[in-house]
Amino acid sequence: MDAPSARPELPGFGADAPHELVAFRQTDYDVPFWARDNSQPGRWNVIGDPPTQYWSLHPDGAWAEFLRQEELTAVGDLERLRRPIWVCRISLAPLADLRRADERARWSVTPDDLIDSDWTRCQRLAGTLREHGIAGVIAPSAAIAGHDSLTVFGPRRAIDLHRRPVLHSTVPAAVVARGAPDPALLDRIRRVVNPGAPDALF
Repeated sequence: MDAPSARPELPGFGADAPHELVAFRQTDYDVPFWARDNSQPGRWNVIGDPPTQYWSLHPDGAWAEFLRQEELTAVGDLERLRRPIWVCRISLAPLADLRRADERARWSVTPDDLIDSDWTRCQRLAGTLREHGIAGVIAPSAAIAGHDSLTVFGPRRAIDLHRRPVLHSTVPAAVVARGAPDPALLDRIRRVVNPGAPDALF
């Protein structure tokens, strides 16, 4: 991690806090972001797309995506899990907030498209958003009702959580916990509806 910034900080997350989102993800990697092109498809990317970073706006959402991807369905499946949860602070602009009806209308997408097990519509929209210079998407989580996902387009690099980013590619982040999810999440996860569809995240 970079050395802490010498610039003064306000209480909490700093002067830019009203313009930031706090997001979470779980990963067994030693970094929360990457800079390589995608080698696997996801809801908001196809193979070969520039880096696509998948996060959630609540820790439960991050865990739900993992449990769905790994097809973990029993409490016993969670007993040996010890995975880190990362938190980051990321700028709100320019993001497409597809929780809003006006934004969905602008990009011709429906609520059902955003959680469909067939990713085709979202992948096509992601290409359009990239072309328009949109940095990412906020959308309802496909894995669990009542939570939202944040997908960020392009390479990113983690810096100390309390620093103010100077470059667009740097994001304040840190590990905030290690462990396993609440077993109660198992009964709340939306499982893949279409047996022929991909079963990975988001």
